[in-house]
Amino acid sequence: MDVLQEAVAELVGVFRRNPDKYEAHAAAAPVMRQISHDDRFTTAMLRKYLASPESLDRGNYPVVALPVDLNPWFGMNANCWIPLPDRNSNLSTKAIHHHGKLLLTTATLFGPGYEHWTFTTPAARPGSNDLYSMDLIEAAAHPRHHVAFVDTFIPHTPFYPTDTSITLALFSNSSPTTWRDRAKRLPVVRGREQKLRKLTQALGLGRALDLKIVDSFDYYPTADGFRVMRERKEFELGPASDHVASVLHLVQKTGNEQLAPLIRRNLEAGRYCEGRAAVAELLPKLERGETIEPRLSAGHYDRPYANFTREDIHRALSALRKGSDGRRLPATPSAEAVASPAAE
Repeated sequence: MDVLQEAVAELVGVFRRNPDKYEAHAAAAPVMRQISHDDRFTTAMLRKYLASPESLDRGNYPVVALPVDLNPWFGMNANCWIPLPDRNSNLSTKAIHHHGKLLLTTATLFGPGYEHWTFTTPAARPGSNDLYSMDLIEAAAHPRHHVAFVDTFIPHTPFYPTDTSITLALFSNSSPTTWRDRAKRLPVVRGREQKLRKLTQALGLGRALDLKIVDSFDYYPTADGFRVMRERKEFELGPASDHVASVLHLVQKTGNEQLAPLIRRNLEAGRYCEGRAAVAELLPKLERGETIEPRLSAGHYDRPYANFTREDIHRALSALRKGSDGRRLPATPSAEAVASPAAE
C-alpha cells in the first residue's frame, strides 16, 4: 500500500468511526496536517496523475487539479495554484463562492500558500433581484502546514499566491452517508456525473438524489454590494501546451524530477496527442534542470466576475454599511455566528 492509499484508508476510517460529518472533519484535521509534512504524498499524487497520458492532453485551467480519491464518505483532490506572471497577490483567483451543503477541510502541502477571505452568509438586499449583503469574517493567510475548515454556505475566495502552492481539499456532504452517496460512486455513474446531473435536474430528481446543483453559489463585488451569479461562469480552457508547462513546472518545483522517465516513456510510446509538441519541447528542459515557468492562459485573470482586488471588495463592503440616505444598513449575521474561516 503506497502513501496515497494509506492516507485515504486512514481518513475513511475516521469517517466510518464518526458518522456525524462535523466530528469527522474535526478528527480528520490532524491527519491532514500530518500529510502536509510528508513530501512523499505530493510525489505520489504527481506520479498517479502522470501515469495517465490524458493528464498532459488537457486544456489549461487556472488551477491544476490532481485527483486523489472519491468514495461514499468524501472526495479529495489537490489544487495546484499557479502564480500570476508578475507574482502579484492582490487579485482573487475566482469568484466569492460557497459550496452549498458540502463541508471542506483543507491543508497547504507546498509553497507559501495564499491569503484567503471568508464572509458571512449572503442576504438578499430589499428591492433587488441580484444584489446581496455580506460581511467580512476574516482575511487570513493559509500557509504551508496550515489546516482549516469551511462550513456549509460560507462564501470565501482565495487570492493569487506569490509563488506556486498546493492545497489538499477534502470535501464531504454535511449529512450522514447514505445509499445515495454509495450510488453516486458506482462505476456506472463515475465519469458521467455532469450528464446525469443535467438529466436528473431536468426531471426534477436533483433534490431526491441529493446532487450538488450549483445555483447562486457565486458572487462578485460591485459599487452597490455583491452581485450574485445565478449560474456559475467557468473559465474557458486554454491550450494544452500551457497545461503541460504548468504540470512540468510542478514536477520541477516540488523536486520530483525523478518522474521525468515516466513522461519520457509515454512520449516515446506515442501516448500524447494534444500535448505532444509541448511535452517534446519542455521535457528535455526538465531532464537538464532548466527552469520551466508555469503558464496561465488568456482570460484566466482578467474576468471581473472572478478576478478582483482587495480594494474592490472593501468598496462593496463600504457601500453596504450605508443606505442611499447615508444611514447604516442592518448588519448581516455576526462573525461569531458562523464557522471558522478556511480555504481550498
